[in-house]
Amino acid sequence: MNKLVYLAVIVILLGMVYFLTPKGQSQAETLEEGIALAKEQDKLVFLYINAPWCTYCPLLEEEFAQSGEFQQIIDEHYIWVTLDFDRNLALAQQFGLRGPPAMIVFDQNGNVITGIPGYPPNGVQDVIAMLKEASK
Repeated sequence: MNKLVYLAVIVILLGMVYFLTPKGQSQAETLEEGIALAKEQDKLVFLYINAPWCTYCPLLEEEFAQSGEFQQIIDEHYIWVTLDFDRNLALAQQFGLRGPPAMIVFDQNGNVITGIPGYPPNGVQDVIAMLKEASK
């Protein structure tokens, strides 16, 4: 009986992860791969930097998953790259980041267009405004 309960909990959790992950993203493992895909697909790069210990990251990620407008903009105009802050300290330092979350938009040549360090005051709405402005 206990094994069945544990199995049910695992299935439910995996299902939640699947359904809360924004769909249709063109994902890349590295920033360099994302830039290469952006060139191929004539898109910009949306770099999202998070960490397992980040308290604001799950809140922001839930907002990403629940916002249809955010997902549509990402799908149409961006290659999504997610990097772990701790595993990419040199990159974080290059952009003057003190910690996650952080969102940075790059052009197809790897040049920074704009970004938001930290949790934006208006959550995903600030990120949407940044993405719209950058993709004009």
